[in-house]
Amino acid sequence: MELEVIDIKGKKVDKIDLPESIYGVEMNEHVLHTVVKAYQANRRQGTHSTKTRSLVSGSGKKPFRQKGTGSARQGSTRGPHQYHGAVAHGPQPRDYSQQINKKVKQLAMKVALSDKVRCNNLVVINEFSLEKHSTKKVVEVMKAIDLGDSVLITDERKDDLLHKSTRNIYGAACLSPGAINAENILRYKKLVLTETAVKAIAQRLEGGS
Repeated sequence: MELEVIDIKGKKVDKIDLPESIYGVEMNEHVLHTVVKAYQANRRQGTHSTKTRSLVSGSGKKPFRQKGTGSARQGSTRGPHQYHGAVAHGPQPRDYSQQINKKVKQLAMKVALSDKVRCNNLVVINEFSLEKHSTKKVVEVMKAIDLGDSVLITDERKDDLLHKSTRNIYGAACLSPGAINAENILRYKKLVLTETAVKAIAQRLEGGS
C-alpha cells in the first residue's frame, strides 16, 4: 500500500509504503467496540458511594409504639423512606476495569488505522520540525494541510515541544506512537503521522510489543 508524503506546507515530497498487515485490515466493529468499551471502563474511578442503613447515623430504637398513634408502624428512623434515611440499592465503590488480550488490542488498533486509510483521513508528513513551543506554528500547519478541527498528531520525538504546542488547541492532540490506541485514533477525524511515527507503529504492532 502506497501513500503520498507531504511536508508541513502541504507539498508532496515523497511516497511511503504502508504494510497491508497494519493499514489494510478489514473492518471489525465487534473488536473495536470491545476494546474501546474496555478503555473507557478502565478510566472509571469507581469511587461513587451511598450510605446504607448500617452506615446512616441514627438510633436503632423504634421511633414510636406499634399501635395507637394513627401513623404507619415504623421500626427505624434510618430506612430509605425516612427523612435523612439511607439510600436503597445505591452505588457502592467497585472496580470497573476490564482485561483485554494484547493481540485483541493490537487488532483493534490495526482496524482503526485501516479505517483512517479507507476514509482518506490518514496524512503522512516527512517531519514536524519545531525549535520552540509554538501553538501558532501548529495551527498554521493544520491550516496548510487542511486538517480541519479534529486531528491527532503522532510523532516519535524525545522533546515535548510538539505535545505542549498542541495541547492548547481545541479539537487537537499529540501523542507518541507508543501511547496511541484504537480509542484515541477513532476519537479524532484526522490522523497525522510522521515518517518516524509510521516506523515506530510498525515496529510496535509487527514486533509484538
